Amino acid sequence: GTLTRRAAPAPAPHAAGTDMQSDAQQHAALATYARFWCLHQLAPFADQAFALAGAMDHRMIDESCQTGPGACLRAHFDYDWLVRLPLALACLLFPRRRLLLLAHLVNVVGWADRMPAVWDYMCWCALMEAPFVLAAATSSSMAETARKFLPAMRAQLVVLYFSAAFWKLTSSWYDGHYSCSTVLMSELLSGLEPLFPPLATLSGLMLHAAPALVAGIEFAVPALLLLQPRHGVLLALVFHQTINLMPATYAGGFSIAMCARQIIFLPAAAAGASATLRRGVGFAPRAVGATALVAVTTGVMVAIHGSLDAHGGIFLALALFYFLSIAAPAGGGGGGASGAYGHLRLEEQPHAVAKMATFVALVAVPPAALPAATLPCCGLGVALLCLWAPRFPLRFALAHATDLTGAAAAAAAAYGFLGPVLGLQMMASSTMYGNVKNYGGSNHLLVPTGLLQTALAEQSSAAAAPAWLSDAFGGGLVRIDATNSSVLLSLAVGGAEMTDKLPLRARELLSSANASGRYFEFYAARNYYERSYDHDKTALHAAAAAAGATDSSDPAYVVPAYELRRSLALARRRGEPFSLEYTPLPPGLGTPTQWRAHAGEKVSLDEAADGLVSCVVGRAREACGAAELALLPPPPWLLTRVLLPYPIPLLDGAGDGIHCTT
Repeated sequence: GTLTRRAAPAPAPHAAGTDMQSDAQQHAALATYARFWCLHQLAPFADQAFALAGAMDHRMIDESCQTGPGACLRAHFDYDWLVRLPLALACLLFPRRRLLLLAHLVNVVGWADRMPAVWDYMCWCALMEAPFVLAAATSSSMAETARKFLPAMRAQLVVLYFSAAFWKLTSSWYDGHYSCSTVLMSELLSGLEPLFPPLATLSGLMLHAAPALVAGIEFAVPALLLLQPRHGVLLALVFHQTINLMPATYAGGFSIAMCARQIIFLPAAAAGASATLRRGVGFAPRAVGATALVAVTTGVMVAIHGSLDAHGGIFLALALFYFLSIAAPAGGGGGGASGAYGHLRLEEQPHAVAKMATFVALVAVPPAALPAATLPCCGLGVALLCLWAPRFPLRFALAHATDLTGAAAAAAAAYGFLGPVLGLQMMASSTMYGNVKNYGGSNHLLVPTGLLQTALAEQSSAAAAPAWLSDAFGGGLVRIDATNSSVLLSLAVGGAEMTDKLPLRARELLSSANASGRYFEFYAARNYYERSYDHDKTALHAAAAAAGATDSSDPAYVVPAYELRRSLALARRRGEPFSLEYTPLPPGLGTPTQWRAHAGEKVSLDEAADGLVSCVVGRAREACGAAELALLPPPPWLLTRVLLPYPIPLLDGAGDGIHCTT
């Protein structure tokens, strides 16, 4: 099936020729995956080399490092241009097992070196590249590597897509006033309406339907990849292309990363890539239709963005390959590869589209129509999908309990679901654009979040816990009331707000739909910290605002104690004088309204450039104790390589929802 192919019976002695043919096809399928993977790796290099306006989330290829001066290997050695680029070019021309092993290993090391300031999809990529390293290292041929790796990666990608959809099930996502779906839909419509004017008549309806519609598509993609892979690939391409059409939030890095990897769901096409193209082109009406679709999409992208960068261009070229491979009718003799319908074609379930639609209706619609029914409806939807899947999950788990596929799927599930629940990971998790309340209580309709932060917020609980645990996750929440630190301001509300940088038409649409329209780039502000030169080359174009944010009247916001300690370490590293006022929040408070109204004793901190500290508490201005949060050392180094929390802004009249952030 999509997650794994059923074991074939042992071949008879006379089947040696068939085995050799199968080995050749597996080898060819893996080589095609490798070439597509290489094209993804080359995209950010091409954009920088040719000075193209790139995607906001391109993989970093500069010296960025947030863990301390010289703490990243990249600060000492340029492994991107001197190692990753040559390896990608070599693998593109000569996709060999050992060479690919080295290229994937260097990629994983580079990702770990930059953690936690990486994009969420880069974690997905690293999770899928690590099994390749293991498969290639324990195999003696490309064919053996393919048999171990491709099923494992298919399992992982299905799980990861499901995790991203799962984190859309929040009360703020389904509230059009706050939802990222409303913001992103308005942005998409603002780009398309000038090109397709009749679309304006549907804009209001699409904004209203956006939460359920977008969540439904995100659930539909993995469901269809599971039930009918070739059509799942088509739906995934449509989903990612809509992301590519965003005028400001052009997350082309995510789109090309996933597009390059969809080939694993079309192993028959991958096993005979050149024959696939010839066969697809041979069916002229469908070939013309596929080519025209890609050509029109290219024109739309150029009209919206003003140019076509490498991320978008490679995406469209690969999309044309997929369209041609799927559009060609089934056929061909000899059991060889024939478009998407050859010998290696993955198992498909009957009535797959109807089953997918039923599942999506059960999990994506109830939160919008009847929130109280979310749990039973989601339970029923998941139960039905388990019954319809090529292999029941329990049987799949037992069959792969000791192999790479099982381990890879388990790792993807742990990353995709457990990190935010425990509070181990916030940014760089699968919660992208989900309006998730990561701490101070959960707004997810099914699961809690930030369990460690909540459990250790009480002083008694923190005292009873191991010292390393309370040091990492204790301290509760703090409200940042005022500061003039350029570092803290660049990471806070004003320094990260991009509401005014949304297209004018998008803001008009949001206003007409009674949406707040507030849009923050807390994630981008951290990933582009001290990289304004790189930020300015993206579609966001917000570097000037981030670098110049020095207004101490910035709105108050809430962060865990851990994030204040981490941010103060960054500010002190810059060596400039600054002041800060913050208020510790009682554990019993759990909403933005309560946090904003709380009138506790403020802590006032003044630091000079030489590191001298003045710290007082409350109106009596008593000297801070040694255990005061602002005087503690930075949080544990290992945790800073994983955990990067989102701030929660406290805006006038904003209610208790979580505003959209990227």
